[in-house]
Amino acid sequence: MQNDTFPVFPNLTAAISDSGLTRRELAQVLGMSVSSLGRRLRGSMEFRLRELLVLHALFSEIPMSVLLKRSQPTDHQSDEEELSCQM
Repeated sequence: MQNDTFPVFPNLTAAISDSGLTRRELAQVLGMSVSSLGRRLRGSMEFRLRELLVLHALFSEIPMSVLLKRSQPTDHQSDEEELSCQM
């Protein structure tokens, strides 16, 4: 089961945040709605080639393999994060 609040592309999410772009601005550059961008970041929709090319141009200093690396929490990771917060 997929968690809709966990970003599937944490490196991309961090790059967006670090760039100072808002999700609204990025969605506009990509030619989509903010909700469509959110669905792509959560992994419920795939990025299209044109969108990937725009992302590559915007974040050219980060290799695409790093930028689009997928990550999903496991039950084990969630337990470790919870324990580290309690210490």
